Amino acid sequence: MNKKGMEMNKNILKLLYRSFDSKLNEKEQNQLNIALKKSAQLRREKEQITTQRKALSGTGGQSFKPFFAERVIKQIISQKERENGLEAFYEAIKHVFRRFAVVGAIVMLILVTYNLGIGDNFSQEEAFYASDLTYEELQQLPLF
Repeated sequence: MNKKGMEMNKNILKLLYRSFDSKLNEKEQNQLNIALKKSAQLRREKEQITTQRKALSGTGGQSFKPFFAERVIKQIISQKERENGLEAFYEAIKHVFRRFAVVGAIVMLILVTYNLGIGDNFSQEEAFYASDLTYEELQQLPLF
């Protein structure tokens, strides 16, 4: 077959493949129909493509739900974290105590502000709950 005939076959094959996925314009459709009438090989190719498409569409292939890749990556990362349980435990403790630290700091700030605002009868040490007691003096304090 000459070079022009091979190009024509490639163009007709492209038209054939495209005809399965989109609608051809009238000129292209006529061109494809004429080529199908003339060529037994092209008709066999069309039958094979039709058979393959039916076989593939009949398998009922399941598609993935949205954000599949993100969920898989999250699962992989959480699996790695689960491998080291101690690290996960420390993260949980850090998360809980971070909140206690913030609340404690706010309470201390409120108490110090309150004590400083009461008046002149408190010293700075008393306002900050600081004392000049020694360790021995603290041991001798009656607690109960």
